[in-house]
Amino acid sequence: MQGSFTASAERVMIRAGNLAESRGGRAVDSLDLLLALMLETESRAVQNLRESGFDEQAVVDQIQLDQGLDDQATALDRELEGEPLPHSPELRAVLSDAAVHARGLDRTREVGTEHLLAGLISSSPTAAAALSPGKPERLGLLRERLEADSVAAMAPLPLADGIAPLDLGDPDGGADVGRILDASANRAREGLRVVEDYVRFVLADPAITRRLKEVRHRLAQAERGLDPTLLVESRDASSDVGAHIMTDTERLRENPRAVLAANFKRIQESLRSLEEYSKLVDVWLAGRFEVIRYDVYTIEKLTMTAVSARRTLGESQLMVLVGGLPTLGDLEWVVSEAIAGGADVIQLREKGLGDREFLSRARDVRIMTARAGVVLIVNDRPDLALLARADGVHLGQDDITMRDARRVLGPTAVVGISTHARDQLDAALLEGAGYLGVGPVFPSPTKEFSEPELAGLAFVEHAAQTTTRPWFAIGGITEDNLDRVLAAGATRVAVSSAVIRSDRPRRAVERMKARLAGLQAVPLVDGHDSPR
Repeated sequence: MQGSFTASAERVMIRAGNLAESRGGRAVDSLDLLLALMLETESRAVQNLRESGFDEQAVVDQIQLDQGLDDQATALDRELEGEPLPHSPELRAVLSDAAVHARGLDRTREVGTEHLLAGLISSSPTAAAALSPGKPERLGLLRERLEADSVAAMAPLPLADGIAPLDLGDPDGGADVGRILDASANRAREGLRVVEDYVRFVLADPAITRRLKEVRHRLAQAERGLDPTLLVESRDASSDVGAHIMTDTERLRENPRAVLAANFKRIQESLRSLEEYSKLVDVWLAGRFEVIRYDVYTIEKLTMTAVSARRTLGESQLMVLVGGLPTLGDLEWVVSEAIAGGADVIQLREKGLGDREFLSRARDVRIMTARAGVVLIVNDRPDLALLARADGVHLGQDDITMRDARRVLGPTAVVGISTHARDQLDAALLEGAGYLGVGPVFPSPTKEFSEPELAGLAFVEHAAQTTTRPWFAIGGITEDNLDRVLAAGATRVAVSSAVIRSDRPRRAVERMKARLAGLQAVPLVDGHDSPR
């Protein structure tokens, strides 16, 4: 993002790097950025904090104490020498969110300190806690103030020479355009609410719900560029010739997916109409509607992928990874035991076999899982998954891309992705992963990880707070540590050695399934519950 910051935000980023070096850190984290922001005392971020009743000096004092920094360290504003420290996964998520806040209505806008602060509030629990310990409601008020300040700071683009903005009150056609804009805005808002209700109450997905709320909020902000009074005065529903014309497809909806699909199209078409006709009013305003329309395309992909994943893996709780066994007989015995114990998904992972033998084993396992109604996933190899008629493939971060895997398997296959950090999880969701592997949680006997590669229980907690897309905690999970994983928020786990190295794989699977099935309901977004 170099070169995309305002001068003030650039100073903050330099200072954050210096702070991380001063405390001997290996990466720049969100608290380094928050402290650097607080020290930029004349910035828009600090102004918003003060006006919202926050004491930036109290935040500085507490972080300095926690980080073991002194005043000399926090005063450093020199350019970093040598290789700069990398950003932590959480900080990368913060910067990504800051860019969304800055460019949600204008793609050319630079990231300012107020956007960095907004990103910290929304993407960093540690920074949010440091800002307002024990008073999360204050952060909501601060977030609203930052959004209002961000919109107020925007200046409309000048119209081209010779073009005058349309007066909607002009009797010569202005009222007609006003009717079009009013009707399009109403349709877009109504469609967004229909979609949001499903995502919120059925999918219970906090991340997509938040995106939809943000789009509704930004649409309302953009509409303020039109004169609401004149739009309402232009409304004439009684003489609308299309009000009572309805096709057969509009009268019927086969299932909730059809409701979603229809309303996403309704939103996008309405936004396109708003974009085109608002060019007669304000070119800059038209650009805001265009940005929102493209964001709705992304939300549509996220939502429809979540619906498909829920249908395929929504009830699955236990995935058993098998492979590396000496003979086909050993493999078949372990798979049969796992299925008998209640495994929901079998993932076949064979690292040392030739392709011909791998495919032969995959076909045998496919027969066993198909008879039992159990999902079969092949690790790494979409080509062999296709030939074995498996349900899908699991990809690592260094494997082929999601797009290429779908070119092999088709659009309906299940494609899972391993994620080890927040940015990888966010990317996998945007790419449309059918499910996620979240880990490694603990060191694993079947796969070696260095200490820095372990994602740990903190990443499990983050996944639980981020998405309801099916995801499986993975990496060194056994009966002995399963309760710790569940306490961190996991509802699904993937295990390997705990089953394939057990003397009685069936009993091991039964015990873990019983503990997964006994999870209690926990509150999710907006006070609604979801099985955990």
